[in-house]
Amino acid sequence: MNPKFENANVSALVKFEVDSVKYQILRDGKQFAIFDGESNLLQSFSSVTKELGPYLAELFNFKPVFQSVHSDFIIPPPAFLFLPFYVDQDESWGKSWSSFKLLQQIKDYRNQSIYYHSGIRPNEYFTTKKEIQEFIKVIEQTDKEQKVTNKVLGDIKNKLSQTEFNIDIDSFKSEITELLTQAESLKTIEANLKQELHDLYHLKAAYDAQINIVKQAIVESHNDLKFASEKLPDIISCPTCGAEYENSFSERFQIATDEQKSKELLLELLKEAKEIDEKIDKENNKLTNTLSEVTKIDGILQQRKGDISLHDIIENAGKNQVKELFSIRYRELTEILVDNARKKEKLEAKLKSYESKDRKDEIISYYTSTLSSFLKKLDVYSLHYDDYKNITSKIESKETGSSRPRALIAYYFTFFYLMQKYSSSTYCPLIVDSPNQQDQDIEHIDKIMKFINQNQPKGSQLILGLAETYGEDFNCKVIELKEKYNLLNEEEFNSVNEELYDKIQALWF
Repeated sequence: MNPKFENANVSALVKFEVDSVKYQILRDGKQFAIFDGESNLLQSFSSVTKELGPYLAELFNFKPVFQSVHSDFIIPPPAFLFLPFYVDQDESWGKSWSSFKLLQQIKDYRNQSIYYHSGIRPNEYFTTKKEIQEFIKVIEQTDKEQKVTNKVLGDIKNKLSQTEFNIDIDSFKSEITELLTQAESLKTIEANLKQELHDLYHLKAAYDAQINIVKQAIVESHNDLKFASEKLPDIISCPTCGAEYENSFSERFQIATDEQKSKELLLELLKEAKEIDEKIDKENNKLTNTLSEVTKIDGILQQRKGDISLHDIIENAGKNQVKELFSIRYRELTEILVDNARKKEKLEAKLKSYESKDRKDEIISYYTSTLSSFLKKLDVYSLHYDDYKNITSKIESKETGSSRPRALIAYYFTFFYLMQKYSSSTYCPLIVDSPNQQDQDIEHIDKIMKFINQNQPKGSQLILGLAETYGEDFNCKVIELKEKYNLLNEEEFNSVNEELYDKIQALWF
């Protein structure tokens, strides 16, 4: 990211459609918000991976589950959805599948992305795999419990076969004393947790008050800036002493800076307030668990304080009751294991159908034939079939010099076609930035421009970044940037600022 862009502290709004339904997405600092086509706020987010990513995954039908470098399985962030649709000026002409930063958070991200976007492993593959993992987890837990139950059952049978099972009243009283001690300890923990919650709620109230003060300061700063910009003249006379003061850009800029500082402070306060809320939730959970344990122990004590009911139950039930209870549980666990194993086997058969050899061969055949055709159109003859027969091949490592960008154009457009035909997620706009790389001669520049113009996938949206068209008529809307280092038009600032301000207000307040 260029430092000038970062220092500008840009707020961005993108309007888009999915299946003819209009949406808008806003980024202001580290905060995000999604609006509908009528600018109604749908949802706001402070985390990309945990909040925004899953929301966009649902919206764009992007459902893969990739293994992270920490070995857990997650829905990958939005960068992995947009990765094959974006040919970046800085990275993509030397290395494929590298247009975004932090991609290494996903283990073996390149191959996982290729298998997904090519359609070899569609959404259904990952959904089914996730279901299988859930059954495996149940089977493992049940098997573990069954082994413990079987061991206990074996020990009980062995002991009951050797001696009579009797209970000693004194040891029974000793057990009650132990339960009373546990109850007292839990009540002490309960008191400490209540005091901790009392302190946290006081701290939360203080933060809420600070947040309201900062919000009011932001509104007042914005109103001051608006008043100074629109209502006051360039020179202001003091009504008391007659002295004149300059209503200059620097004065108004200071007001704007104060507003931005207040917004940054608000973000920090909101983050800290959220952390306090999380601590409150955590302490409340601890308190709930403690109260549950206290109630359970009290219930046991009440039963045992009456007429020693536990002693009566053991005496009346006989020595086989405990054994029967464990036998019943063992049979229940066996049924759970058999049922889950059958369901897992059905899903594994379903998973194989999504990654069948015939389907994979069909996709790879389409990939190799399309890439072979595109390489010829771009005069790349040094690459042989063996260099790209595997769909995960890195063709950039097989080419050098001016042939490499042309080989990569062929590769990227092959994937544009491949995704349109086989991928299960939303087909996004295609962005190709600065395809004229490595000092192409005029003949090859012409071929590149003609290739892009004639091979755009049907029905797709292509955003092409060029310094020059070299006479090729792309028959499309052209946005020409005439002012150096500037992308936005100054004359449109007021109208755009008004639209963004309403959405920023909705995001923050």
